[in-house]
Amino acid sequence: MKKTILFALIWVAAVACDQKQEAAPQSELKSTSIPYRQLTTVATSGDNLKVELREVNDSRCPKNVVCIHMGSAQVKFNVSDGTNQTDVNLTFKGDKNADFQTFALSGVNYVIRVSEILPYPDTTQSPKLEDYKVNVTIEKK
Repeated sequence: MKKTILFALIWVAAVACDQKQEAAPQSELKSTSIPYRQLTTVATSGDNLKVELREVNDSRCPKNVVCIHMGSAQVKFNVSDGTNQTDVNLTFKGDKNADFQTFALSGVNYVIRVSEILPYPDTTQSPKLEDYKVNVTIEKK
């Protein structure tokens, strides 16, 4: 009797592990590199937005220094849909779960995510504002 119960429990566990959950397909958004002060088109789900990187205030810890605090970079974008435009301010800390900002444009809510800001600070040279490029994705909320 014990063997039958043990076999039944193992069988139930095996069947439960075998069930596959159907996941909704995620649309993969491509990251777009936006150079400093150059109007760039960013594809969103169904729309194309024009994005301009207006400001970069980079206080991240340089790569060849040991810092107590990682620092962050403040970036300011101007986003336009051809009819309306808005400024979007974002703080980049290198945390993919926190490096985003929501904004509204022409009655539509969007989320802008920053995945990378280049060049990374270095103590041997200070990057010029013209050297900065920010990788972003924008999606409808």
